[in-house]
Amino acid sequence: MANKVLITGASVAGNTLAWWLGRAGFEVTVVERAPAFRDGGQNVDVRGVGREVMRQMGLEQAALAHGTGEEGTAWVEADGRIAARFLTDELGRDGPTAEMEILRGDLARLLYDGARDRARYRFGDHVIEIAQDDDAADVRFAGGARERYDAVIVAEGVGSATRELVFPGENRPRWMDMTIAYFTIPRSDEDDRLWRWYHAPGGRSVSLRPDRHGTTRAMLTVQKRPEGEQEWDGDRQRAWLGETFADAGWQAPRVLAGMRDTSDFYFDVLRQARMPRWSSGRVALCGDSAWCVTPLGGVGTTLAVTGARVLAGELGRARDVAAAFAAYERAMRPMVKKAQGVPKLAPRLANPHSRTGIRVLHAVMAFASQPAVTAAAGRLFGGGDDSAPDLTRYPAPGALDAPAASERGEVAAPPGTGAWSPVAALALVGVVLGASAVLGRRNAPDPTHPTIRRWYRRLDKPGFTPPDAVFGAVWPALEVGLAIGGYRLLRRPAGARRDAAVALWLANTAMIGGWSELFFRRRRLGASAAASGAMVASGAALVAAAARVDRPAAALAVPYVGWLGFATLLAERIRRDNPARGR
Repeated sequence: MANKVLITGASVAGNTLAWWLGRAGFEVTVVERAPAFRDGGQNVDVRGVGREVMRQMGLEQAALAHGTGEEGTAWVEADGRIAARFLTDELGRDGPTAEMEILRGDLARLLYDGARDRARYRFGDHVIEIAQDDDAADVRFAGGARERYDAVIVAEGVGSATRELVFPGENRPRWMDMTIAYFTIPRSDEDDRLWRWYHAPGGRSVSLRPDRHGTTRAMLTVQKRPEGEQEWDGDRQRAWLGETFADAGWQAPRVLAGMRDTSDFYFDVLRQARMPRWSSGRVALCGDSAWCVTPLGGVGTTLAVTGARVLAGELGRARDVAAAFAAYERAMRPMVKKAQGVPKLAPRLANPHSRTGIRVLHAVMAFASQPAVTAAAGRLFGGGDDSAPDLTRYPAPGALDAPAASERGEVAAPPGTGAWSPVAALALVGVVLGASAVLGRRNAPDPTHPTIRRWYRRLDKPGFTPPDAVFGAVWPALEVGLAIGGYRLLRRPAGARRDAAVALWLANTAMIGGWSELFFRRRRLGASAAASGAMVASGAALVAAAARVDRPAAALAVPYVGWLGFATLLAERIRRDNPARGR
């Protein structure tokens, strides 16, 4: 059993580990490269199982009290008008803004203040060498000291230098095609308690978020492939941002002016840390150095506190370090794998490059923010995260007599579910709905398309043809049902059946737009009637495939198939009665 532990890094994961290990009776040292504790930083949030960890530590209410006061998220136009808004109080659950929304430095300070009475902190130093034998890890520090530890835990950032000492070249970063900058600017009278998010053409965004320190937290992002910008010095990075956002609009001039004078400028090119293993001998990784999911994953801080809790729990209960590290990795891999499932397409979808794309994004978010939609989403998509570790396995501080999972011979869950994260799934569903809406609008027989409208009205149609208003109401409802089903499928564990059902969902959604193009714009009556029949078969296949994966998703597709059967009969009758009006 380990007794003397070194933790490298004094941020969220490192301080959480120090808190738990110190209370479990370990001799803990935390080494931090910075000369003093680092306050500041941008917004982070803690959700789900992470909230339970904070509750166990007795810090949940303190974290809520130290929150930023952010009340929701708004997507804004260039003139400041709100295009869509999600208010946390109205949602009744965590949305884009979580209930526990806090600055990174404020959270780390709470953890540090609770840990430093039971751990020794060494600021202004770092590890330069780790040599291991069967009994301990021999660590040499830049300051000249050399000490032996039973275990070393690297709780640093995505670019951890200490990680490379023990796992050289093992990280295979997954670049997310997003460049981001955070910094603090003076607060203005226009700033309120909303996170205001503005998109400009070219994949650019500017956002402003409140804090409780009388300032405003600014963020600039650019959706683009990485070109080594993270290696530039700060002056070059600021100059590049100044050029890139010079014509962005909204409050970009104010943000750029604040950037020039800020003292907490942070710039990075987002990438995930993809490590094939999280431990080697007596050294383990925790937090971003092990699994950085980037802000796109939405659960980085939750993973940090949860991973630290699990690692500390396993070290306290296992007979040896290797068994503890192995049990920790088995417990955390599923949650990490799920969080890293954000597709690289997601940043592109969430950061449109054209004005049309921005309009579609705003329309989708406006629709999703409607009370009826958010309420339905809460009922359908709510619930716990089945990939999160079971914290009941770990005793309270000091209760170390319970057998560890590694000693009980428990079979751990397989590493990773491959399910899409909520953010990624919603992004894909939103884009699919938006694209379908744009295509449907392009081919609609309404007053905005007089030629299509005249042609459609001149067709000989059977007496059972519903009024135009019925079509206008039914199709959007069916597409929303399909979209909700698609979301549920994306959130299921990966596998051949899930993937087949998702492919059929995407195919059916695409076929709706394709049919409207074929019938209304190209006037192919015969081909559209045949396409309707094919869609019935494809829709039935979707229901059958979805039923093997998620029955509610299958049920949501049943009305679509039923309507298609009717639409096929109608299309065939129109084709037969209008031999001269089609092409």
